[in-house]
Amino acid sequence: MNKKQKTSELDRQKSVSTSTGIRICYIAKLPVELLAEILLYTKSPKDVLALTRCSKSFCRTLLHEANQYIWRYARRNCLPEALPEPCSRFTESSFAAFVFDNGPCEMCGVQVDFYKSFGLRVRLCDNSACKNSFNEDKLHIDRRPKQTYKIFGNTLAVVESTVCFMDSQSIQEWPDITMKYRQSDWTCALQEYLDASRNPNALEKFIDLCSEESARTKTYMQLCVTLQRWKQKYLEAQVTMKDGNIQLSKALAARKGLSFWDMMNTPTYESLFRQKNAALEEIEQLDYDMREADIGAELIKVVGRRSRRAHEAGYSTCCRAVEKHYNRLRALKQNTPLPCLPSFRKLPTIHQIQHSTSQSEKELDRNLQSQPIQTLVHSELEKFHLEAKNALAGVLGFPNWKSPSNRKLHPADRLTARFQCKQCWRVEVKYKESESLDYAGAIMHLCSVTLDKPVSAMPFKATRFERDTKAIAAMSALLTACDISDDEKGSHALLSIIGPRVLCLSCEAQIVLEPFAVLGHSHRHESMSLALLPQSEVKKILGDHPLSNGLVVRLMSAGKIALEMRTKRVYMCRHCDQLKRKAIPIPSSGTVLEGTGSNETSIGDADISSSTPAIKTRIASTDNSASNPHSTLKPNTTGAMYRIHPAPANKPSLYIFDGLRSHLKEVHKIHSVRDEDIICIQDL
Repeated sequence: MNKKQKTSELDRQKSVSTSTGIRICYIAKLPVELLAEILLYTKSPKDVLALTRCSKSFCRTLLHEANQYIWRYARRNCLPEALPEPCSRFTESSFAAFVFDNGPCEMCGVQVDFYKSFGLRVRLCDNSACKNSFNEDKLHIDRRPKQTYKIFGNTLAVVESTVCFMDSQSIQEWPDITMKYRQSDWTCALQEYLDASRNPNALEKFIDLCSEESARTKTYMQLCVTLQRWKQKYLEAQVTMKDGNIQLSKALAARKGLSFWDMMNTPTYESLFRQKNAALEEIEQLDYDMREADIGAELIKVVGRRSRRAHEAGYSTCCRAVEKHYNRLRALKQNTPLPCLPSFRKLPTIHQIQHSTSQSEKELDRNLQSQPIQTLVHSELEKFHLEAKNALAGVLGFPNWKSPSNRKLHPADRLTARFQCKQCWRVEVKYKESESLDYAGAIMHLCSVTLDKPVSAMPFKATRFERDTKAIAAMSALLTACDISDDEKGSHALLSIIGPRVLCLSCEAQIVLEPFAVLGHSHRHESMSLALLPQSEVKKILGDHPLSNGLVVRLMSAGKIALEMRTKRVYMCRHCDQLKRKAIPIPSSGTVLEGTGSNETSIGDADISSSTPAIKTRIASTDNSASNPHSTLKPNTTGAMYRIHPAPANKPSLYIFDGLRSHLKEVHKIHSVRDEDIICIQDL
């Protein structure tokens, strides 16, 4: 093949390797003479063995009888000194595998480089527990050998030196040490001896075989003793060479102006360092110069990685300090609610502090509590609240709301401002009763994990919320029935003093509600009608079982006390106990009178009680179509007045709490239990 043909063939091979992504093994294409020259230069049977195991081609080539000189030369020129001649049971290649092969520890499975004992071919790690366990379980120590046992005992391999298991301070070698056999080998040989001793002819033949095997074992043990000495010298040379290469690397790093540990952590230099130590060779300047470009590029990556780690650690410290300060502000229970933590982090001052990664956590904590920072944060919170309220007012239907009067409540602060999250449709525990969020709940809301995917914590955004139409309509109707204006300051306090006097006309039973319970209860009905009753009529309905505020929340909480409370049979169903209403025709009006008296008493009057002959009840209804935020009370036009009837004569059923929940779900189709649904006959 001429030069031109060779060049075209190389180009073709390169193009094939590029297109297929498979790298060409050029060493496999070398003539045997060149391959042998390279391997002779290594002076390492371990390297020859590794190449032999790379492919079938190398295996056939290097195991060929004509190429055994490669193994022999590598063994005789091995560092730190030549390996001994193998005995008859080994070839050159199998002897190299016997010396250099690694394997798992017999007790724990950790990979080890050499046999702990060449005689027993046992691999153990440096863990003393493994050594002690092996000595106890797998060794037979023949301290007082019987004369008859010597017949087969000399045929078995033993531990060749006290160095193997560090049995004594002084070094003793075979045959001048206590014989330690493998328990399995000893047991098998003893059984063969006992079987042969039953027949004199068989015993004589067994003794002859043992005599021949003893000679071979003696040669093998002499080799093992020599190998153990060589291994100790090799390990000592490795330690010495490693220390020397560390000092050379430090000097090299100092000359190049590099960090020693950074250089050692680069993959290129780390590989060079490991290879040189394994080959018992010193690192030279030429070795570094050939790899300087790769090491430099990797050093840049190492420095950048460390810088990013430091920045991330500082940022994490700042985040913890900000969260700690946020929790401190929440504990103060200020009149103005705080936004959620992600929104708090977005405040300009907090955002800047959070990214000042050079400060310690104590310095950050001190700065956050300083008066200038607190003033800035306070002003930024005011700006946040103004923007958030205006955005939520747009959700409620009051875009660009403004009022010249300071007596008017902002639409987001009114009792009729109720929201639902469009992303998770969930509320925090504080809002479980109302099943919707007010302004404070909206800005504090963090979407919880949904069933299909986790939701990351996000700062407040008004577009994630929509108005709770049912709750808004119900609260508007109630405020109208109570003659309370929803934009009036102090409307919350005025509604609170009404007490449990709200009757749901949409329920089949006579269900009395607290004023603020209307918000959550409204979600049970498509269109909720309600009436405001005088206290005397409320007592007739509730009887001896007043409403227990917060009882369901306590029962549904986690803990042993709540579990014990749930298992008590002290609960009754109000939907069964408080009978259905019966209606009689009356003239259609928004105000219904029961009795014949002509005196009208305002709902807000203090003496609206059973002493008044004329009992006035305001009736109102809501429906989902009332989406206009400016809508007022929709009067009940059914033309019916509901009379209160006495309690049932039969004794009501008692349930445990979970049983009552099942009853409400099965009989009354109520899936979410509330305080107005249950009666508890015992103080809990």
